[in-house]
Amino acid sequence: MSDAYYLQLTEQLRTLIDQNAAQWKGKLPAERPLAERFATTRVTLRQALSQLEGEGLIHRSNRRGWFISPARLIYDPTRDAGFNDYVRAQGRQPRTAVLKLESRVHPPAARALGLPDDQPFQHIRRRRYVDDRAVLVESLWVVPERAPELLDIYAGQSLWGLLRERWGHYLANRSIRMVSEALSPLDAEELSVAPGTAGLNINRAIFDDQQRPIEYDEEHWLHDSLCISVELSGQR
Repeated sequence: MSDAYYLQLTEQLRTLIDQNAAQWKGKLPAERPLAERFATTRVTLRQALSQLEGEGLIHRSNRRGWFISPARLIYDPTRDAGFNDYVRAQGRQPRTAVLKLESRVHPPAARALGLPDDQPFQHIRRRRYVDDRAVLVESLWVVPERAPELLDIYAGQSLWGLLRERWGHYLANRSIRMVSEALSPLDAEELSVAPGTAGLNINRAIFDDQQRPIEYDEEHWLHDSLCISVELSGQR
């Protein structure tokens, strides 16, 4: 098939999705009937579907098929609002699953916080959902001295709410790094997508109001799940 046909098929699929989104209730028909509908091969169909996936219109879930992507979450990584708060503020439903609680070293976190490479951390691994779609997996690396026995009491609640209420820590300074990525096999498996799926990596090094290192966050988002929006103000 020519490139012109592949692009034409992409536009035909876009129109079909727009016209049938409500009827399909978020899930596209299987690839075989779609290919038959357009009298094309599944290889060419997948090219067109992948194009729409790259645009964020649809997404694929392992062993479940293709789905229409919901509206992107508006996300400001510089704000102090927790995940649950800003998801609910946009009329959506958040959920968190704790995947792992452990103590171990993690040199990238130590270096970001200005600590020795052999600094141990309390590691929290969790998966976060918006409207029952897994959109994010993250690792939180907390300095043990700042939150003794954290792993014994953590159960998926707001980490910074817990740090503030139980140990009196207030977020004061942080550095934020964002870069596009191809999801690793582990991150992809935990998000039920194929390895190499486009993602967004957001890392934060966080310090309290006394300039003490508190934690390092490593977030791995699905690329079509959020829109980064940062509000800035200043004087000339």
